[in-house]
Amino acid sequence: MPEEERSRLRRYLEARLAELGPLAGLAGERLPGFVDRDGAYPFIEVAVDGELRYLAYERGEKVLDLRTRDPEELLYWAFRDATFEAAGVWARQHPREGEPFRVTLWRRQFSMLHGLRPGWARRRRDELVASLRDPEHIRLVPALPPPPQ
Repeated sequence: MPEEERSRLRRYLEARLAELGPLAGLAGERLPGFVDRDGAYPFIEVAVDGELRYLAYERGEKVLDLRTRDPEELLYWAFRDATFEAAGVWARQHPREGEPFRVTLWRRQFSMLHGLRPGWARRRRDELVASLRDPEHIRLVPALPPPPQ
């Protein structure tokens, strides 16, 4: 892929991160950038062939390596992870009486994703349900926010 196209793709991703981040209350360090910071912080690479890479390293060891050619897929990964981290912080600060921490976290994450793109919230919920084996745990997964009126 010509350097001009790679630069255009990177600018598109930077603009979408900058536009969508504040809508979910996310900015700065909570969103992935384009430079490896180590410490398991995800970052984005636009490869020479146009492949988009969502990577993270911890002490020099690769701990995350997702690849796509679809910028929207990469944005989903970025906001899935950023909202999970932010929802965890929020859930610790706003515990709900009688509700397990993870349920509060999931509810908040779904709400944040739904505010960006309802399809992302549905996808995240579906992925979460698919990852759980115990029916008791699956029952804990909260419903999605209602669609806007």
